Amino acid sequence: MIEVGCLEAAGACTFCGEKRPVYFRRYSGERLCAQCFCSSMVDRVRRTISKYDLLRYDDRILVAVSGGKDSLSLLKILSLIERDFPHARLYAVTIDEGIEGYRSEAMKAAESFSSSLGIPFKSFSFKELFGFGLSEAVESGAAEKVGVQPCTICGVLRRKALVIAARRLGATVIATAHTLDDVVQTYLLNLLKGEGNIKPVGLRREEGGAVPRVAPFRLTPQREVALYAYLQGIPFQTITCPYTHTSMRDRVRSFLNWYSANRPEALFSFLNNFERLITRAGYGGEQVCELCGEPSSRRICRACELEQRIRDALRA
Repeated sequence: MIEVGCLEAAGACTFCGEKRPVYFRRYSGERLCAQCFCSSMVDRVRRTISKYDLLRYDDRILVAVSGGKDSLSLLKILSLIERDFPHARLYAVTIDEGIEGYRSEAMKAAESFSSSLGIPFKSFSFKELFGFGLSEAVESGAAEKVGVQPCTICGVLRRKALVIAARRLGATVIATAHTLDDVVQTYLLNLLKGEGNIKPVGLRREEGGAVPRVAPFRLTPQREVALYAYLQGIPFQTITCPYTHTSMRDRVRSFLNWYSANRPEALFSFLNNFERLITRAGYGGEQVCELCGEPSSRRICRACELEQRIRDALRA
């Protein structure tokens, strides 16, 4: 049994009342067998989509698949849910950031798993879209000249790459595998950076003609996604990104893991309370980036600015 002591492990599955539990949800008190746990994961994503109106019956959904367990689990669950919506379409898209020795394994897993589900797969690369890969930007010294960490370049440009991919494929929405943990981490990071206009993460927003980004796992703890992947035989990426240690997110993640281990309900509480504050305060409208035409709070969006600065540094 995962995350459970001897006394907590006693008894049958809370849902079916028959099979032996493999997981104990400390925040809800539920004990679940493998089959009921997997079913509950699909049901939770259905409820999350319905609660926040994340997807429409006829959406063309670009699922961002990195090739890791989270994104492939999302692809699997959405493929099960979208069977009930024949007018909807799923597309699996992987962004190759150009990280030497890292992305190839994940891309093979993403393409193979997408094919097994009968979902069209397409990859786009930083090199193709922006003229340089992440390793090139870092190892050349361009990132240091610009004064940004590798994870900043990766995160900002990957978001832009997904929007470009969505436009080319005619997708109406981008679905990412950000979990409850990821969403809370993002809010905390925005607070630590002193962001003055924090917007909801993973909720459908379409103002200004933007391709909306949604997170169907936003109410699902990351450890439960990992267990689902294990029980479903979904591939786990074995190679770690070489730049992870440079990320402030990694430190925030470690703190939240420690804190939620002692208070299982903490992540849910933070999400609910923080998003109530965002709703109460509201958030400003956006203009359009003069270079790419996508909605932005600035004259030149962060992605276009960063792309140009890296290019200039590489040419210098």
